[in-house]
Amino acid sequence: MSLVVKARYQYRFYPTDQQQVSLAQLFGCVRVVWNDALAICKQSEKLPSNNDLHSFGDYSSKEDGCARVVV
Repeated sequence: MSLVVKARYQYRFYPTDQQQVSLAQLFGCVRVVWNDALAICKQSEKLPSNNDLHSFGDYSSKEDGCARVVV
């Protein structure tokens, strides 16, 4: 008989104003990339490969991607 012990920890942090802005920008960009990848998956008949998803967009420029995020 094996004994399984499950522990749960709860953490909370209080970001500074600058950290709140940075986190909001980060999660906004992540949401845009996720939604774009999800749209590609829904449009294709089969699931795209990892390489296909990596090549669908470059979000490093201000004209695309994160520039669409309103914070």
